[in-house]
Amino acid sequence: MYEKMLVAFDGAETSLPLVRQAAHFARLENCSVHIVTACPKCNGELRIQGTTNVLNDMYEKISKSLDDIVGECKADGIEVYGHFCVGNPAEIVLEKIGDLGIDIVALGTHSTQLLQSVVIGSVAEAVVRKTTCDLLILTGANELSFESIFLAYDGSREADAAARQACTLAECYGSRLTAGIAYEMEMEAFSVYPAVETTVVDKTEQIVESIKSIVESTAVRDFDVVIRYGNPVHKALVEEAQKKEAGLIVVGTRAYSKLFHLLVGGVVYKLVYSSCPVLIVKNHSKPE
Repeated sequence: MYEKMLVAFDGAETSLPLVRQAAHFARLENCSVHIVTACPKCNGELRIQGTTNVLNDMYEKISKSLDDIVGECKADGIEVYGHFCVGNPAEIVLEKIGDLGIDIVALGTHSTQLLQSVVIGSVAEAVVRKTTCDLLILTGANELSFESIFLAYDGSREADAAARQACTLAECYGSRLTAGIAYEMEMEAFSVYPAVETTVVDKTEQIVESIKSIVESTAVRDFDVVIRYGNPVHKALVEEAQKKEAGLIVVGTRAYSKLFHLLVGGVVYKLVYSSCPVLIVKNHSKPE
């Protein structure tokens, strides 16, 4: 399914479990791994209490951490390459994605070192906005698992693309697949405007039939749908994913999206900060 994975690594010890999770997934997928450490450039020499080259010492330490994790992955039989770079992290990641032919990027949400404010900020935004790569967001709370996959689904073309990818994963790993559908309409609206309820019910039924049709065309057999009211929607979806003990949430967005500023305040972005790993699947079709 995936052939080349890029893993963003900041050199911090706390980030090592996330790199190992990504590498484990890559091994299951039989794809190569490129671990990229992109350190921001600092102009001028740092001098702290007589230390004349603090910056170089820091680079050497992070570079050694990169070499160590690359060696660990190689020992596990993974085709892996390390890339130590100095410069703007987002620009470096984008350059490597293009040069190496990457089709999935793995990032962590928890970091305590150099890139803690960069990884989920500019790098994730750049990947979503400027590439066709899928994006795997790993957390420090729960490990990536394929026993139970939760699909955030709303019937859109982006959701359909995510659904097909979720089905592929479920087929490959024998996963239980759950499609979560949530609506945000305030309950008071149903009593004030009865027609709204009919509209919502009809729309929900259409969405359910849509996801059932996609799943029935695959070999996935352990499948169910959950529907619930949620305000905010992302919270309801995360709660349902937790009930299903999901090891991965799958959600869709558009490749080269010009609407990322909307997603930042929306469901996709907020799902990233759940305690569960999230796979953001890119839809490559052009908007109508």
